[in-house]
Amino acid sequence: MRTLGLAAALMTSAFACAVPAQAELSGPSVPPPAGCQPVSPAEAPGASGTICIHRVLVTSTSNPSEQNATDFTVTDHVGTLDATIANWWPQGPPEAGMVVTLWGHWTVSHPGRLVVDRWIDLAHGTGPSPDGPYPVVSELDVSSGKVPNNRTVWVPAIAFALDPQDNGDGDVHVQTFWPCSAAGLTTESTPALRGFVDHPALPGLTSSTDTSDAPHNHLADDPPTGVPVMMLGQIRVDYGFGWYELHPIRAWRPMTAAEIAAAGSACATDPAPHLGPGPTYAGATVPVPFGVPPCTDGSEFGSPPGFGICSSPHCWVSATAIDRPEVLAGPCGDIPPLTLRSQEGLPERLPGEGLGSIPVDQLRNAEHAGAAEREQFRRGLSPVVSAYGPRCSVAGVRGRRARATCADVLAHLVSGEQFAVGPACQRVAAAQRRACARAAIGLSRALSARWARR
Repeated sequence: MRTLGLAAALMTSAFACAVPAQAELSGPSVPPPAGCQPVSPAEAPGASGTICIHRVLVTSTSNPSEQNATDFTVTDHVGTLDATIANWWPQGPPEAGMVVTLWGHWTVSHPGRLVVDRWIDLAHGTGPSPDGPYPVVSELDVSSGKVPNNRTVWVPAIAFALDPQDNGDGDVHVQTFWPCSAAGLTTESTPALRGFVDHPALPGLTSSTDTSDAPHNHLADDPPTGVPVMMLGQIRVDYGFGWYELHPIRAWRPMTAAEIAAAGSACATDPAPHLGPGPTYAGATVPVPFGVPPCTDGSEFGSPPGFGICSSPHCWVSATAIDRPEVLAGPCGDIPPLTLRSQEGLPERLPGEGLGSIPVDQLRNAEHAGAAEREQFRRGLSPVVSAYGPRCSVAGVRGRRARATCADVLAHLVSGEQFAVGPACQRVAAAQRRACARAAIGLSRALSARWARR
């Protein structure tokens, strides 16, 4: 009996050593974010109310229908948990290999699956691969459908307008622009991720997790206008506008000098905007940026003449698993799937930690730089005025502020944020509206002619 008891004790001891009481993924870790009292996947089924599960590895995902609920599985290497993103649109699905923190609750409508209210990834790094796990792609590639929906990417961008949807879904449209080969790309921050976007601190602005008040009070998570940044987010199609976008924004940081130089070199090889024929509006064909379909489901701005119904399928990532290529669905053509790796062991970071700071000193000292540096800096921080300001001047818009507003209007029109010249030019002072309209109509005709020559 004594021998059997000793053997049993040794076996029990060995099992206890093999399975730690509080499991933890390998690699450098971060503490739980504010408001998270973490439970393990094994403990979660017995918990009630809002549940926070900190630092788990996403092992697989399944999204059988485009823009629909996503089921996925996470583990801490001791227990596993099945979860679902039921309200898919505000935050999109995770990808296999991500190390995430998530909040959720149990419902009778999803037995055995935790319904996720919010999730954040912890190991995205400071930028695109090889410094982080996600690739860098251009605005042109996103907006022309060369990257599938649901894929997480870094995109070089310069915001020129922040448009809080106070009377809509609570998102903030961050309208971005790249000086050449692109007219613009809409990116969006969402209420679900308020206070959980990874970015450097902005002077005078504080991130908040409050989702109850108007989005114009929550601009701290969005990049400032005029600064070249790398933005991390997920690609999707917005059927209301008929365009591809980056939604939601998960992280951003200022671009490095090397990244700006690389983007400039790419621009030099392909400087013309890539446009396609859009709807007929007021007797003229409105060019649409980057192959965006001239369609709408009517939810954003009605159904103007010339628009079809957005219903055609797009290429999208329907399933992922660690160390396996993405499963792509829809009309993907020659889009290659990526093989997703585990991010376990990569450096982790909570939102707001370690992404650098806005180069305020660089802004202040730009006027003391040489002529070439000043010009490069001016073009880098004022791409909209550099691109469209001359056309506004030729059309008769006078004054620096009026030209800047006119250039912003032209960028909105070319990017697809607005389609009608008249309402767009209402933002310009009354004395300058006719000149603004001349500039907008002239730009539209020039771009349409360019398309016709292709």
